Formats: sequence, structure tokens, C-alpha cells
Amino acid sequence: MVEIEQKIKTWLGEILPSMDAFFVELIAKGKRLELYIDKVPSITIDELVRVSRHLEAQLDEEGSVPEDYTLNVSSPGMGNPLRVREQYVKRIGRQLKITTCSEERLEGRLVKVLDHGIEFLLEPLEGKSKPGKKKKNTAEQSTSIEIQFE
Repeated sequence: MVEIEQKIKTWLGEILPSMDAFFVELIAKGKRLELYIDKVPSITIDELVRVSRHLEAQLDEEGSVPEDYTLNVSSPGMGNPLRVREQYVKRIGRQLKITTCSEERLEGRLVKVLDHGIEFLLEPLEGKSKPGKKKKNTAEQSTSIEIQFE
């Protein structure tokens, strides 16, 4: 399945740049292929259909997947984790909840995207502490977080 995933990424390279869209993730489960793509400010249904038809034609011509495969092409939902740099760029100025590698949970506003991280303006935590834990932050803090973009 790794070979077909590589071919799909190659075929995406033929169509996504002309749409100013970007690859987010490909999940292959048996006969099911789930592809997530996106665009700034947002990708349209017509664009998703265009990519789907392009890939279906390539897959059918190639014959490297079972005839009864399922291909789903969509944009990642709001609840899905951000995986690539472009997704962060798309959300500059928005409120985000971040879980760091050390499992620390942060809430705040995404200020800017750097080459290897983001600048994040922490929100005051007053009134948001859990029972038994008192954590008070009366001034906003800006912090930089290093992220490995896929």
C-alpha cells in the first residue's frame, strides 16, 4: 500500500498546485483510501470533486487498487489536529487549543507561523483552573512553540 500512497502523492502534485491547494493526510485502510486536502481560505466542493475524479481516473488506469476500492476526498474537519504548516497559516489570528508533546494544554491565539514553529499568545487562565489546582495568569503571555511540520 506504500507504493500506491506514493503514486497518489505524485498525482496530487499534478493537480493541487493549479488550485493553490495543499495535501494534509492520506489514510489507507484495506480497500478504503481517505484523502484530506485543503486551501486558504477554504476548499470548495467542486475542487474536492475535481481532485477525486483526477485520482479515480489515475487509479483505474493504473489498476493498482482493487476494483471495489473506496476513495473519499475531503477537507479536514475543525476537530482534526493540524498536521501541516499551511493549516497553521490558515488559522493565524484564531483561537486554538494546543496540546504540547509533554501533554501540556494551552489555549490562546495563533499570532504567526515560523519556519519551525508558531508564535502563540496565551490567554489568561483565571477562572479556568481545575478543582484542586490554582493557576492564575493575569497578563497575556506570548510564547513560541516548536512544531515538526509533516
